[in-house]
Amino acid sequence: MYGIFGAPIEHSLSPLIHNIAFKALEMNCVYLPFHVEPDNLAAAVGAIRGLGMGGVNVTIPYKEAVLPYLDRVEGDALVTGSVNTIVNQDGFLSGYSTDGEGLLLSLEKEAGFHPQGKKVVLIGAGGASRAVAFTLLREGIAALTIVNRTLKRAKALAEIIRERAGFKAYCLDNGDPALKDLATQADLVINATSVGMAPRTEEKPLYPLIESKGDCLVCDLIYRPLETAFLQEAKQHGLRTLNGLGMLLYQGILAFKLWTGLQPPEKPMRLVLEGFMEKSCETSLRNSIDDEKQEKMDGPRNKQEDV
Repeated sequence: MYGIFGAPIEHSLSPLIHNIAFKALEMNCVYLPFHVEPDNLAAAVGAIRGLGMGGVNVTIPYKEAVLPYLDRVEGDALVTGSVNTIVNQDGFLSGYSTDGEGLLLSLEKEAGFHPQGKKVVLIGAGGASRAVAFTLLREGIAALTIVNRTLKRAKALAEIIRERAGFKAYCLDNGDPALKDLATQADLVINATSVGMAPRTEEKPLYPLIESKGDCLVCDLIYRPLETAFLQEAKQHGLRTLNGLGMLLYQGILAFKLWTGLQPPEKPMRLVLEGFMEKSCETSLRNSIDDEKQEKMDGPRNKQEDV
């Protein structure tokens, strides 16, 4: 048994890709979503051992909070202090981060974007931001600015980056007037927050996309919806966009390899994601049309009731 811990967890598509991979490889395994309340995190991690689970993924808001309950932290997670994958080896729990490498693969394979020498704006200062920041630094970016609602947290991440990578990252809060000048220079803008995630799809980070240069790539790590309000605005300004579906796929492939030692089949994993999202979009559109029809039908009655 494998799974994913988070709160909320209903949005996660990780069960789709891992279960289709197990099926394709004819493995007697299952991957389940677990909603874990903050007070139960320690008990949930203990259950990985107690139930003999092969491992789990960790998502918002536990990528940093889970560290004290692990026996060892490896690879990128050792540097970032953020874990999204836990491997159970006979009761010994090791934490890894595949988020950053997953995003890098998505940038290169799906957008043809190579970070070396580029100026990056990272919106958010949580666990996903940590993983992304250190991966991009390893790839040789020229500049990194962390934009966060709480400046104190952005500065804390910048300090970690300075201590562990010897790189000076700049910090701004999302209301700073300097964002306008920053936007004119950025080659890559990444939203690594949950702002805009379903069901609050009308929300978007406070960032002046209108000031961005024409060849800037705007990336949102959110994949539900596929096109967030942030990406919609970017398209309106003629900017290239990238959603979080590719990162989800590639970080999942990397996690699968850590758990099983096997290379999962990328094509069926991608197809099941795309199929689900297409069906989800059709359902949303149909519901929207039904709601509009209902409003038209209710209109006269409501008007009469008002009178």
